[in-house]
Amino acid sequence: MKIIVLHGDDERKLYGRLTKFTETAKSRSWEVAFLDSRSLSIREELSAPSLFGAERFFILRDIKKLGRIETDWLKKKSGDLAGNLIIYHEGYIPQATLKSLPKDIKVEEFKLPVILWNFLDGIYPGNSAKTITKLRMLLEKEAPEFIFTLIAKLFRDLYWVKIDAKSLPYPDWRVGKLKAHSSKFTADKLIFLIESLAEIDIKVKTSKADLVSELDLLIIKQLE
Repeated sequence: MKIIVLHGDDERKLYGRLTKFTETAKSRSWEVAFLDSRSLSIREELSAPSLFGAERFFILRDIKKLGRIETDWLKKKSGDLAGNLIIYHEGYIPQATLKSLPKDIKVEEFKLPVILWNFLDGIYPGNSAKTITKLRMLLEKEAPEFIFTLIAKLFRDLYWVKIDAKSLPYPDWRVGKLKAHSSKFTADKLIFLIESLAEIDIKVKTSKADLVSELDLLIIKQLE
């Protein structure tokens, strides 16, 4: 069995890569199966023969389903299994987990550009002028919809880390960084920002507002 791991924080490119793999598999008439939605265990699914005698293409989107029992089994049996397995994860899979998989796996990592991280890290009250400047630079290369998605996810994570940091599905270093960032906001402020972004999303999708203008106003008014 050929195993490919797709992970990283650039979810746009990550999903695009998964889509390309899936479309290629379908164009070859392979049998595509999402392991997350199946009632059988991963071992049962990967061991079962194809109903139609076609090449099998498995996709696993929930890394939590890969426990020690499953990874040990994959290490022993992957060479005898037919088909392809894509392990897809939005975020970074811990090195310990990657090392527990068969040695011949292929790992593809998709990182957000540093300029995007610098922009997100600079979003906090009192820094509106610099945030607007960086936003202008980003808009020369990135779609406003993509930047909007990143901002929305940031505010969600900042609120999440405030109310229940232990449940965040991120490594400790990332949680620590979010805690420091979140300390610059009150919980009420984050709720307001999240609700404001939801309103902007509706207005833009119903053609009642321009996304870039709305982001400008939000940053200027709420991060001054």
